[in-house]
This record gives sequence, C-alpha cells and structure tokens, in this order.
Amino acid sequence: MTGAFEGGALARFSLRFLDRELEQRFQCEEGEGAQGWFGLTAGASAVLWAIAALILPIGTDVPADLAYTVGFLMSAAAIVCVVISRWARTLNRQHGLIGLLTAANGIVIISLASVTGVVHGYAVAAIMLLFSYGFIARTRFVFAFLRTAPIAVAFAVVVARNDGASLVLDTFIFVAVSIGTLLALRRLERDRRQVYYQALVIQQQADDLQRYSDETDRLLLNVLPASVSVRLRAGESPIADEYASVSVLFADMVGFTPLAAKLSPREVITLLSDLFTEFDSLVAERGLEKIKTIGDAYMVAGGLPEPLEGHANKVVDLGLAMVLVAERFTVDLPDIALRVGIHSGPAAGGVIGTRRFAYDVWGDTVNVASRLEESGIPGKVHVSEATRMMVTNWFAFEARGPVSLQGVGSVNTYLVSPHPMTADNKSGLPVSE
Repeated sequence: MTGAFEGGALARFSLRFLDRELEQRFQCEEGEGAQGWFGLTAGASAVLWAIAALILPIGTDVPADLAYTVGFLMSAAAIVCVVISRWARTLNRQHGLIGLLTAANGIVIISLASVTGVVHGYAVAAIMLLFSYGFIARTRFVFAFLRTAPIAVAFAVVVARNDGASLVLDTFIFVAVSIGTLLALRRLERDRRQVYYQALVIQQQADDLQRYSDETDRLLLNVLPASVSVRLRAGESPIADEYASVSVLFADMVGFTPLAAKLSPREVITLLSDLFTEFDSLVAERGLEKIKTIGDAYMVAGGLPEPLEGHANKVVDLGLAMVLVAERFTVDLPDIALRVGIHSGPAAGGVIGTRRFAYDVWGDTVNVASRLEESGIPGKVHVSEATRMMVTNWFAFEARGPVSLQGVGSVNTYLVSPHPMTADNKSGLPVSE
C-alpha cells in the first residue's frame, strides 16, 4: 500500500494526496459519505435566512423590504445548493459549493451591517456563527481559505469606510476567529486524511492476511483432508484417529517402469499428471479421500476422516472408473494397464511428521488392499471377501478362488464387473459402465 500510494503524502498547502489515484478515491468515498451532510448544511442555511428575514426588521434598523428581499434571495441560493447536491458527489464539489455559499453569506451579512450601521458586534457575531458551520461540514482547508479571503476583504472595506464607533475590537475578534478557524480546519483535514489512509493500509493488510490464509488453506487442502486441516490449524497435535470401517484402494500402472525408461522425464511427468488429474476428479465426485501417490501408484480411502455411508460402493465404482480412464490414456500403449486392489475394514489415520507433513492411513486393511493390488490382474478391480459382502447388491463378481497374499496368507478374492444399478439402490452411487 505504501509503495502504491507514496505513503499517503500530502501537498503542503492544499493537503490533497500527492497520489492522484488515492486522491480520487478519497474524494469519491468521503464525498459519498458526506453528501447527506452537505445537503443538510445548505438546507439549514435556507431556513436560517428565512428566519433572519423576519427577525432583522425587529431587532435592527434593517428595513423590512430589504430584509425580506435579501433573506429570500439567500434562502433561494441555499435551496439551489440543496437541489444540486445530488450532482456534488466529491468533496471538492461539495466544499466548493459550500465555500461559495458561505462567502456570499458573509459578504451579504457585512454589507447589511454596513448599510444599517450595525457592524459593531452584530456583523462579527454573524460571521462567527457562519464560520461555525465550517466545522459541521468539515470544510476542506483550501476552500475554507478561499471563502474567508473575500469575506475578509469585504470586512476590511467596511472597516476602512467606517466613520462611527471604533471597530478595533471587532477587527481583532474577526481576525482571531478567521485564523483560528483556518488552523483548526487545516488540522482537522490533515487528521481526517491520515485516518483515511491508515484505514486503507489496515484494510490492505487485512486483505493480504486473508489471501495468505486462503492460500495456506488451499495448500493444506492439497495435502490434508479439510477436517484434518482445521484441526491442525487449531493446534491439535498429534492427530491420529481410529476408524471402524473404511475401504482402501490401491492402483498401479503395470508395465509403466519399462515405459518410463524409454520416455523423457517431462513426458513421464506429463503422462502421470494428466492421468492422476482425472483420477482426482473421479475421487472428488464420489466424496472419497485421495491419500497419496508414489510414483505410478495411487491410493484412495473412503469413510475417513469423516464417516461416509456406502463407502465400499463408491470405492469399487471408483476403481472401475479409473480402469476405464487408464484404458483411454494408454490406448496407444498396449503393454500398459491399470491394476486395482480394494479391501474394507478397520484402519487408523493421522498426520505424519511436522515438516512436509502428510495425511496417511495404516493398519491391516491397508496392507491387504496393497497385496490385492499386487496380486491382481491388469485392467481389473480385485477385491476381498469383506468388500464383496458390502457391495454384492450393486456389482457382479467373478471368484478367483483362494489367492495367496504376501504376509496375509490364502484368502478368497474376486474380480469386479459393473452392472446397472438396481431399483432398490438408494445410495445414489454412479456405477461406471
């Protein structure tokens, strides 16, 4: 902000911001907020002149016809200012009109006092009352100076031509009030502009902090589930939870290592990035949680960190959809295929590490899912008995018989084939075809 607006520097005399953009912003924003007061001040002038037209013939020697004429004209001038107040949307326009109206008021007051011989006391008192409205309208210093100058000239002319009572005291009071008003309005405007600029700086800093916070949230959400991110930012540590029922998917590109040896690093990264980006979209559509990628391996879990009804259905459907996407990506690479393994059961999850931390899942369910992927068939979704029992009403299966899984032993496993959803399926699961 300080670099953009030259630190809020002000012109020495006019007190305007040296930065034109900042000055224009100040004029518009402050003018919009003061527009009501501008109309109110002009309206008050119209009312006071109407009252003065009635009072002057009573309390002074001003003839009634002169008082009525002058009062009517000045009241009409103030009403004109009220009417055009909608046009005066910037401070300069508002204060220019008010300054012009105030200068006219002051000159008329002094002229009336001179004609009727009541300059002593009455004129100065009226000018003091007039100047007090400068504080109500918070008149800009430059316009206060410009309105005071013609009033001072008119007063000086009257004093020079006065042949009656001494006006030394009146002159002293007039000069003191004029200087005091100008100094006070100058200080008021300087403070007002500094407060305005400081408010902009504070708002800019708040916006920057919000952007940094949003960016931090975005980065955290790229590596952590949303609910875990909130807990981590709240200071919770360590974060480790147990889940009674989840479904874990492992996927791996069979034949990718020999292919990667033939491709440039850029080609390898581009292929995996494009493929995994589509996988990410499939995961998000089903409300599942991407856990991590390791090389060409991709890991997903359903039912954590928040419970998810039908998580096994959604994970199996995801596996089928991933196979279809992989087939499309590798249509010109016949030796490459996606192999998927899924198992359901209890697991634990939490944040690992304090630097470059990551959300991870562990337990027997994770190990079995990994072994199912390793022993699976390319282009197929390989699931355990536990997962098949949870999704049997939504998918068709081909039994593989007992399969020996490293570190697990011999278990019954199945290959999944999709079929259309049945009428009694209430999960809203988008089964892949």
